[in-house]
Amino acid sequence: MQPRWRGLAALTLARASMGFQFQSIAAVGPLISADLGLHKAQLGWLIGLYLLPGVAFALPGGLLGRRFGDKRLVLVGLALMVLGAAGLALAESFAAANAARFTSGIGAVMLNVLMTKMVADTFESRERVLAMSILINAWPIGIGLALLVIGPLGQLAGWPWGIASSALLAAIGLILVRASYRAPSTGVQSSAAGLGLAVLSRREWQLLAIGSLPWLLYNAAFQIEISFLPSFLVEGGLTVAEAGGVVAASAVVFIVSVQAGGLVLERARRPDLVCHLAIVGWCVTLLLLAARQSPLLWIVVGGLAGGLPAAAFVSLPAEFLRAESRSAGMGVFYTIYYGGCAVLPALAGRLYDLSGGRAALGMAAGLALLCAPLLWAFRRAMAASPVGGDALGRRGDEGGPRPTSAPN
Repeated sequence: MQPRWRGLAALTLARASMGFQFQSIAAVGPLISADLGLHKAQLGWLIGLYLLPGVAFALPGGLLGRRFGDKRLVLVGLALMVLGAAGLALAESFAAANAARFTSGIGAVMLNVLMTKMVADTFESRERVLAMSILINAWPIGIGLALLVIGPLGQLAGWPWGIASSALLAAIGLILVRASYRAPSTGVQSSAAGLGLAVLSRREWQLLAIGSLPWLLYNAAFQIEISFLPSFLVEGGLTVAEAGGVVAASAVVFIVSVQAGGLVLERARRPDLVCHLAIVGWCVTLLLLAARQSPLLWIVVGGLAGGLPAAAFVSLPAEFLRAESRSAGMGVFYTIYYGGCAVLPALAGRLYDLSGGRAALGMAAGLALLCAPLLWAFRRAMAASPVGGDALGRRGDEGGPRPTSAPN
């Protein structure tokens, strides 16, 4: 295997450990709630807390990598993930769990921002698109593994052991990245002029304000679904392990659908219409799940529909950011993403406490549905005043630009 593909494999496993660790609390949520006496709002807060550090660390992430080295910062991030998960496994109070989860989240932010750049520096042209799609899919793969492994392990040996398994996977990722990843000898370097926010034009700020929202709401809806559906299914009579297996099926189908979505959208004459139809289909399945209608069937159908728009939503910034503004623009993009995804699961948990699991799943459906008009609004804004430059991407025959790379 060529060195760049070995490095990609190591980075992909490290990113999978992020998804695995993110989902670890939800996978044993009922057990943690019972042991620590947590309400659903507190459980939702702990879930979202993993993403909250991104509000502060996403924007300067590129600067830190440039100053200290991308690989070094990724290794530090993985070490923080190990420490945070170990601390959470030992936590005996809500306050201790918060501190440990926040530590893990800081490490995860370093990975999320810097690994994308490392892959972009290592691969070019069509290989870059393929490498990015592999890296992105590691997140739902990690989530699916967590649902399959952590729930049964927690039920068998106790929730701390389930949480501790996420520390082990992060430690394996640390070892592999250290041993396998080698920075390219002629990597793409960001100029100093392209690192500050001043490089963003007024029009780019406007497009970022709209173009960041579909990816934020799409991910928030997915996170709410996979975070609270296990508890909802347990209340319906399933065991923790059975509920985890059912929700894991959704993650697996999403993985397939996300990969297929890139191919479908690339070839579709009206890619935006495909996105709109897929979002509506996913929302319908969420409402049917809330009504406890054939959960496995609608999870599979929802996964097939819900994964299709991912490549389009995550690629929106690449359609208008110029080469010199891409670093700053993606920092803003990630800051908006992290801020919303940290808060919305906690709100869904509060809604769960007040009105039950059906209301939380209904909230997920509502957030997902908003992606359709926001995508339409983004296209209108692009058409009103194109930015120009090499970051615009290719235009499809109808329905706006087609996705290029996927920088999640």
